[in-house]
Amino acid sequence: MKPFSELSAEELAMENLFIRWVRFPDDPPIRSFWEGWIVKYPAMKDTVARARELVLLASDWKPDSLSNQEVNSIWGRIRNSLEIITERDHAQPGMTAFKKTVTSNSIVLGVISMAVIILLAFFFFSIIN
Repeated sequence: MKPFSELSAEELAMENLFIRWVRFPDDPPIRSFWEGWIVKYPAMKDTVARARELVLLASDWKPDSLSNQEVNSIWGRIRNSLEIITERDHAQPGMTAFKKTVTSNSIVLGVISMAVIILLAFFFFSIIN
């Protein structure tokens, strides 16, 4: 995992600790951490501001703003990704060492992250237009 100081606004907006700070700014330990971090990395101020906007926009997002067709399309992409991963795993039986390092949880987390990114991208493009 990269340090926070090397993350883009989009990557920072997906970090649980950052999300918690934006959504619950009155939590003293988390507020103290991020305020101190910004003082330590003043060059990241614009990145933090953009990431904060992304978290706030995502927090206000209403799932009913997507049509059923769009939701089905996103879920279809997720299912296709899972099928491709499953087929690749079955096609490469000699990858047991790799399978030990990649758990099913990390795959699910990756797919969920992709879905969130797709949803955020769709949301931002719909706001722009």
